Parts: sequence; structure tokens; C-alpha cells
Amino acid sequence: MDTPNGELVPQGGGDNIPLARSPLVLGRRESCDVSLPFANISGRHCELTFKDGFWLIRDLDSTNGIKVNDFLVQRKVLHNGDLITIGCRTFQLQYTESGRPLSMEEYEEELEDTFNVPLLEKAGLARPRRHSSKPHVEGEDAAADEA
Repeated sequence: MDTPNGELVPQGGGDNIPLARSPLVLGRRESCDVSLPFANISGRHCELTFKDGFWLIRDLDSTNGIKVNDFLVQRKVLHNGDLITIGCRTFQLQYTESGRPLSMEEYEEELEDTFNVPLLEKAGLARPRRHSSKPHVEGEDAAADEA
């Protein structure tokens, strides 16, 4: 995604943050995609991902959490106009929703599938693990050897 698909508008002043690619990691560290150098924001606080025409937010085990519209969340599909609080900084999300709403269940299933595939395999640098077509039963090999 090369062109910005929305922006975070700081509430209380400051420069708007263009959402120019996905995913975006927000946190206190300078190495984050969006650096928020404030004491109450974790080094890697949260991640914004654009999927199927919608932005999603996920807490990265931050100390102070994230809120969307004043509700503490771990993961959430975001909508235009939502207020996102990271630490004690609040931003309004402004973007054009362009897909069908993704349920968190679909998102979590896809996330789980992503984490179950080794990175080398995802990059095409390793072959997929082969799975046996039948489950291994303890003692089965010994019984076959004796027959």
C-alpha cells in the first residue's frame, strides 16, 4: 500500500499521522513505524493492519493497553471516526471504509494460521512440513515388526 489510506488525527493538537502502509507498529521506540516518545507508551505498544478495506488494531502486550471509543480492547476492527487511546494519547481515525466488515473471529483465525507457518516456509525458503496421513499409535511399529 503506497498511498495513505487514512490518518490518525491527534486530539488536543499535533501533526496528523498518515497511514501509508500496513502493518504499522506504534510505540515509544524510534524503530517503530510510528514513534510516540511518551513515558506511558510501551516500546512496541500496538499494531495497525489494513485488511479487506478496514483497519484493525492489536495490542502488543503493552503495559497501559489500548482503548477504542473508551473501551479497553486487545484486538478490534476499526471504523471511520473511532477514537483510539494509546497510553494517554488519543487519536481519531479518519479513513474510507472500502470492504465488507471483517469479524474478529475471521481475523483471529487468519492470524493463528499465519503464526502456525514458519517464517522460512512463508518466504519460500523452506519446504512445508509433511504430515503423516494417519496418526501414530504408540506400539504400532513394534506390533508390525513382530508379525
